[in-house]
Amino acid sequence: MSKNLAPIILFAYNRPWHVKQTLESLSKNKEAAASDLFIYVDGNKPDATPEQIQKNKEVKTVIRQKKWCKSITIFESDINKGLQKSVIEGINKHFLTHNKVIIIEDDVLLSPFFLQFMNESLDFYEQNDKVLSIGSWNYFSKLDTNFFLNMPDTIAWATWKRAWKLFDENGEHLYNELNNQNLMHKFNLDGQFDFEKMLLAQCKGEISSWAIRWTASAVLNDTLTLYPSTPLSKHIGFGNESTNCEGEDYNKNLKLATAPIAINDIELTENIKARADWLYVEREIKHSGAIINNSSNANQGLFIILKKVLKRLLGLNQTLPPPKQHGWFGNYPKWEDAQKHCTGYDNIEILEKVKNSILKVKSGEAVYERDSVLFDEIQYSQPLLDAFKTIAKENNHHLNVIDFGGSLGSTYFQNKPLLKDLKNLQWNVVEQAHFVECGQQYIQDEHLQFYYSIEEALTSNQANVLLLSSVIAYFEHPYQLIEQCLQYEFDYIIVDRTAFIEAEQERITVQIVPEFIYKASYPAWFFHQQKFVDAFTPSYSLINEFDSKFDPREQLDDGVWSYRKGFVFKKQA
Repeated sequence: MSKNLAPIILFAYNRPWHVKQTLESLSKNKEAAASDLFIYVDGNKPDATPEQIQKNKEVKTVIRQKKWCKSITIFESDINKGLQKSVIEGINKHFLTHNKVIIIEDDVLLSPFFLQFMNESLDFYEQNDKVLSIGSWNYFSKLDTNFFLNMPDTIAWATWKRAWKLFDENGEHLYNELNNQNLMHKFNLDGQFDFEKMLLAQCKGEISSWAIRWTASAVLNDTLTLYPSTPLSKHIGFGNESTNCEGEDYNKNLKLATAPIAINDIELTENIKARADWLYVEREIKHSGAIINNSSNANQGLFIILKKVLKRLLGLNQTLPPPKQHGWFGNYPKWEDAQKHCTGYDNIEILEKVKNSILKVKSGEAVYERDSVLFDEIQYSQPLLDAFKTIAKENNHHLNVIDFGGSLGSTYFQNKPLLKDLKNLQWNVVEQAHFVECGQQYIQDEHLQFYYSIEEALTSNQANVLLLSSVIAYFEHPYQLIEQCLQYEFDYIIVDRTAFIEAEQERITVQIVPEFIYKASYPAWFFHQQKFVDAFTPSYSLINEFDSKFDPREQLDDGVWSYRKGFVFKKQA
């Protein structure tokens, strides 16, 4: 047990059943008997009904029923401050005399090992300014180890005085700084959630949320929150008028830790797998069609959305549609069979979204774009970059690329800053006609040009490398395309982000693009790796192969595993 236990703050209002469950679970932590508990009970709203007044009276009775911790100090407000003011004032008050604190709301169940994890983590990371807080509500990931995320927990958590100093109450300042530092996309979970809208609503006084400003402060200061490998808390209430059974029902399959969780020295960076797990949940939130409400507690609005998601993820409502609503589906015998279920790639809305994104990259408003999604930091494939540099070195630091299926130059803009030392860089995108016309009108510059065919590009360029990035799989006859590419006799052919399957038979599927990117679907191949490589090797040597950085291994809808790789082929002498 930690020798210096942090004080615990509980914020309560109007929910006697919920607060009793919270206190009962808290008291089952062995550290509770040695901890100081401070309970803040908000006052009744001016328009409170008799029933609501009675409920808040019951709350005041419940918190006095037992000696939940070593000591209990109760603060009862005569007025209704609202959750955001109560939380901010309560935490500020405690940091006048303490350097760390554990905060819980009145509608969570806690593991018996919650306080141990909080206190040991607070001790372990106390001097590490990179760590903002300690979380407990891991409803999304099943890693074998604890992990860090950029986004903080705001349900049952802990922090230090030195970290709380980063909390900015000025929502307008936070909004402006996130934009000025190109962090809004990161704040919005890579475009998958509209936290920006919530922050704007806070600025306009339409909602009252300390949590959205705490989250914005975390992103703006590039901090991390530690989460446990196994959940240490679960939420038991949605909205201010939730019923007892509703909260308990959707959470019943979320199993809390039944043993202590060790605090280990893990890598001080956001865990990519955990972030992917969390973003999966956020994608499910989008597909649920739920809307955040404008209640005084915007945090509760977020939980209203999560309710539908968790029901689906935990399998509690079998009448809901399956959670996977985008990705790769089916195993079609013919390309035309898959095509019947697809909308195609030539939708003008797709072009417009890609164009708008790439123009922001070109103008410096964003750093990087992939599949129309903007990123606030450069993401690149080191093996791909190394291949470009090696080829350029062999050609007196000249690199001339034909990027077949290169959209509006995504890979060019991705690698351009990293190839600035070359004597000459020429990038030639070959694409569909409407992309070429758009590229020629809005995007091209002295280094980047757009062409309708490889033949046309070769008439103007002595290209020494052909790039085939995430393109071969979208042709009905991919091996015919490979054969045609070999006939041009490029010095190098680089294949990147190409899909393979852990099965003997290659597969035709339907790819459904997540709607937050754009609404589209098209047929796509999954190749057998050896057969695919053999298609190049009669006239080319395989000199390198690498895993795709941007595409993790995943299971198709029938459980078969798929993965994406890249290859560098060099023409044989």
